[in-house]
Amino acid sequence: MKHRLIVAAVAIASCLLPHQSFAQDTDIGVSGHGLVSIQPIEGAYGGSPYLRQGVGGFGPGLGAALSVIAPNGFVVAGEFSTAWYSREQSGRLVEGCTLNTFCVAHTTTLHDSILSGLVGYANTAGRTRAQFVGGIGAKLDSPAVDGEPREPSETNHDRGLPFVLTGGVDVMQSLNARVALVVGARYAFAQRAENQRYLGIGPHILRVSAGMRVRLDGP
Repeated sequence: MKHRLIVAAVAIASCLLPHQSFAQDTDIGVSGHGLVSIQPIEGAYGGSPYLRQGVGGFGPGLGAALSVIAPNGFVVAGEFSTAWYSREQSGRLVEGCTLNTFCVAHTTTLHDSILSGLVGYANTAGRTRAQFVGGIGAKLDSPAVDGEPREPSETNHDRGLPFVLTGGVDVMQSLNARVALVVGARYAFAQRAENQRYLGIGPHILRVSAGMRVRLDGP
């Protein structure tokens, strides 16, 4: 009990002590974070006998970024994020069954790994910084059924787009001269190929994250 009181007292005291504000010069930093990805399921192809269950919902993930914030607030950033989904699926749109054969279950995995280039603006007030960014990203992988990637069909003109449009906001709270707590959100629109939509994977990706940013330059 005494140890818990000591830990609580230290935590409260650290919150009450003054923290260093963000510097006003050029700020180059790297960040890492955990995230939750929220992806609505595409319902257009659902229902027996075509597809028993689509891929989506909530999934855990990770991300990292390198960003440069100029004294006037201009932001340039490169970001990577990925998530993990796994779903048992069956139906004619997956594979393995026809009108004359039974449908068997297959394991579909989805990561939606995205590498993005972003620009935006950061507004700084003392220890708090809010940055708003937007840009374009590349999809680095495809969904897989039993380990086999479901690549866009060469014979289907509806092949989707190889890039995603993305944007969002980050709120940073300075802890000291180099380290800041970061909470953020990103939305991305991924136009998928038709044979990937057959798996019930929708185009909307929302990722909410929390992590730390470490400044690389400066004193």
